[in-house]
Amino acid sequence: MKLNKSILAAVLSLGVVSLASAVTTNTVYMTGSTAFRSSVYSAIIAPGVVFTAAPQYTVFQGGSTGSNAGNGGNYMAFVGTQQGTGTPLILQCHWSGSEAGVLDVASNSVVTESFMDPSLIDGNDHGTNIPSPTVSHNVDLAMADAKQAYSRTTKPVVSTNAFVGIVTFTWVRNPGWWTGSNVTDSQIRQSLSGFAPLAVFTGNAADTGSYVYVTGRDYSSGTRVNTFGDTGFGILGSCYQIEMSSAGVMSTNVPYQGGSAVYYGDFGFSSGGTEAASLGAVTTNATDNALGGTGFSVIGYLGRGDANTATNAGAIELTYNGVPFSTNNIIEGTYPFWGNEYILQANADAGNTTVTNIYGNLKNTSTGINHFLDDSSGKGIKIGSMHTTRNGPVTDPVHN
Repeated sequence: MKLNKSILAAVLSLGVVSLASAVTTNTVYMTGSTAFRSSVYSAIIAPGVVFTAAPQYTVFQGGSTGSNAGNGGNYMAFVGTQQGTGTPLILQCHWSGSEAGVLDVASNSVVTESFMDPSLIDGNDHGTNIPSPTVSHNVDLAMADAKQAYSRTTKPVVSTNAFVGIVTFTWVRNPGWWTGSNVTDSQIRQSLSGFAPLAVFTGNAADTGSYVYVTGRDYSSGTRVNTFGDTGFGILGSCYQIEMSSAGVMSTNVPYQGGSAVYYGDFGFSSGGTEAASLGAVTTNATDNALGGTGFSVIGYLGRGDANTATNAGAIELTYNGVPFSTNNIIEGTYPFWGNEYILQANADAGNTTVTNIYGNLKNTSTGINHFLDDSSGKGIKIGSMHTTRNGPVTDPVHN
């Protein structure tokens, strides 16, 4: 997109070359949910929400194929004229995970997050490249996949928060030894508790020489919070997960403790997109670095958009406790794997007009994030479409 002429004029009037340095005082920093980032992206680029006109944007680190990052980028920067104030604005985003976002906002004056270096804000889409260098900064706004009450970071309480929509999740499996189409809470809990034999999934007593592993997200993730809550494993439970490359190689997570590589434990991907890319790998003949032998199977939990990426890479979507993912099943309460999405504003920014204005515009039910949810395709479900409600990931959906 072309740089907004009013912004360019402001930059020239300051007599500087760098756009970023010209509007440093008007930079706002946002982080949080990777599963919901495409929904927030849609609202940010829409004229009249955060910016008066469609902003210029720079994106880094997206899909697994080297294509454009677009709304799947983990690092984003938007430049334009702020809606409501008419002043130059840079909105910097690093989608580091819902749990990380809650911590960043709650501990605004102490904890910092990495963001794109201002020198890299060039209006281009950089695909899978991770930005270098980055800068550290405290966080103003965050997206969270559940109420703070369900977070690891319960204190200090973030007083300014708003419910903005429904974030959706699903389970997939890789092309491994297990070829089933449905996964249950019991099977998931057994795998998360430590390496369920294939027999747990097939019902065949002979299937004890191969294992079904869970791959998932690290403790910075709200997808993990909802998964562990919905399945009854326990939100704060310590799990056994593996990480795997897109080639099906089970990865070392902690390098060499006592001379032995560690391949499983309370690990997880920092990005749903990276996890999704791994789940297309065929592992029927891959080396099981965790428990030994040849061949294993992997199940993974993902946000709806990342699940689409996984199935495009070769993964197979699963029904959950016998119920398929569908917008209608979520709306009516028969499919419970979803969360309430919130936007949070740091307490320290209560008097910051620029931040408060963005927060207010994004939380607006009629014109903000909720307005851009399409009830399908991974962008979430509108609040007004739901016929069920729930307090959080350890409670059942209740029909209105």
